[in-house]
Amino acid sequence: MTIALLISVVLSLAVSTCLCIWIFKRKENKRLAILIGFLVNSLLLISVAIFFYKLDSQFFHYRALGLFESLGILAFPFFIPILTCINFYILQSVRKISIR
Repeated sequence: MTIALLISVVLSLAVSTCLCIWIFKRKENKRLAILIGFLVNSLLLISVAIFFYKLDSQFFHYRALGLFESLGILAFPFFIPILTCINFYILQSVRKISIR
């Protein structure tokens, strides 16, 4: 996995998690927080995919070495549901901590 893909995914996870926790603590609505996290992940990862495609469109076409690198430019949208699921479990743990 290239370093640019890894940094983009981790940055998207960090931003969406912070925003999810903030929305959850402010509104006390887990579904709204997950929806906001999904939308933020979608917006960030799709815009990063478009940016990298415009930057160097051939970079993602001839790379087929690793598991996620074989996805090419579709690796960014592939991580949207995965990051949303991680946000869900983080909110579960935040909710359990706040109940105690």
